Amino acid sequence: MPEVFHPYASFGLQERKPMRFEADVFECEVEGVIPAELEGSYFRSGGDRQYPSLEDDIILNGDGLVSAFHFEGGHVSFRSRYVQTERLKAERGARRRLYGHYRNKHTDDASVSNLPQRDNTGNTFAFEHHGKLYALREDSHPYEIDMDTLETKGIGDFGDLRSTALTAHPKVDPVTGEWWSYGVFADGEPSTAASLHVFDADGKLIREQMFETPYPGLSHDWGVTREHLVFPIMPLVADEARLRQGGAYYEYDPDLPGKWGVMPRDGDPARDMRWFDIPGLVMGHVMNAYSEGERVILDTPASPGNCFSFFADKTGRFPTMPETITQITRIVFDLSRPDHEAVSLHPVEGALGDMPRIDDRFAMSKHSIGYFALRDFPQMGVGQIMWDTGELLVHDLKGAASQEPLFVPRSADAAEGDGFVLVVVDRFEEKRADLLILDGKDVSREPLATVKLPFAMPMAFHGCWVPSETK
Repeated sequence: MPEVFHPYASFGLQERKPMRFEADVFECEVEGVIPAELEGSYFRSGGDRQYPSLEDDIILNGDGLVSAFHFEGGHVSFRSRYVQTERLKAERGARRRLYGHYRNKHTDDASVSNLPQRDNTGNTFAFEHHGKLYALREDSHPYEIDMDTLETKGIGDFGDLRSTALTAHPKVDPVTGEWWSYGVFADGEPSTAASLHVFDADGKLIREQMFETPYPGLSHDWGVTREHLVFPIMPLVADEARLRQGGAYYEYDPDLPGKWGVMPRDGDPARDMRWFDIPGLVMGHVMNAYSEGERVILDTPASPGNCFSFFADKTGRFPTMPETITQITRIVFDLSRPDHEAVSLHPVEGALGDMPRIDDRFAMSKHSIGYFALRDFPQMGVGQIMWDTGELLVHDLKGAASQEPLFVPRSADAAEGDGFVLVVVDRFEEKRADLLILDGKDVSREPLATVKLPFAMPMAFHGCWVPSETK
């Protein structure tokens, strides 16, 4: 008997249901004028279950769905395709659900109990490097995706990488072109094993160093500066015994402090890491990080409690809404001071929200502008922080909410912020989505253009812009 589709838990204590379709819109409706400088493709990846899940499923367990807005000569076309993972192909072959809860193989159908890449859904970041597009997921090696058709080419070649995990938040060095990455649970199981790894501009593995984290906690994003590395370990703890009992992969432990490892960029993490405690703060994403001598600065949306609202704490309690609200916060690690004096927190007034991005040409160095999805209910919109002045600019949305904003420079040598912010907006009442093109110098202005889709879209977590000359 066919199973029904249950709602799944999303961020902000919301519930959603999968949309379950791939789409092509050859010529999108456009209001306004597409800037002539936008020639290329905006790729995104998110999760959307094609087959039913067990009850109490979460958004992180969705099948990877990659989408693209292709810009050419003032015209825009859209395409979305499922990532054809081994997991999805197995379910399509059986024409039914085979996989259970998020990262819990003990809840799967017996026919797939030994399937490699069980958790590799490619549902977190559509990421380009050395002319190749990848669908990333933090516990796996990414799938390569064809940039034109979005067909799945297979798992990419990552040389002799020992780590089974390759972070869904890579950092590309704009000076060297290197792909900096890391992975927790690097041995494939809940553990303290971790790996730092770097690929050169051509995608060749040139560095891998193994190390141990203080406890087997969640680590979704990190910081890389020109001189330092920052590894956050959050107090959402994975446990194999709990998984064997059919429990959730992560459990929030409010009695544990967040652990923040800081080390020299050219150092050895097993020897040179310095771990700092930050209690009462949980984060998932990093806007950027940079160094000023012995001071390491990292900007992140941070919450006073568990912002991963679909994971309960160790007493079985789920967080209340105030505990989940993230605020853009500057964290400063002063390495010249002793541990108990080294860390200071500087929240930005009014900057409530998540999904932060910058002008990536300034990654790893001091930035003056940051963008994020503003979520100060009932005010929703796109936020822009002018870090030098503290000014907050807001593009207000009515009856709608933004997904991740992405900055595209007007030209390779344009000033910081001189370009465009691309952001998908969910129109709730109309049950469809728009792609807004905003002025990167001031997102509060009216959109330069609006690309209209005649349907709603699943949440895509993270994406990238690929200029036409790169494809």
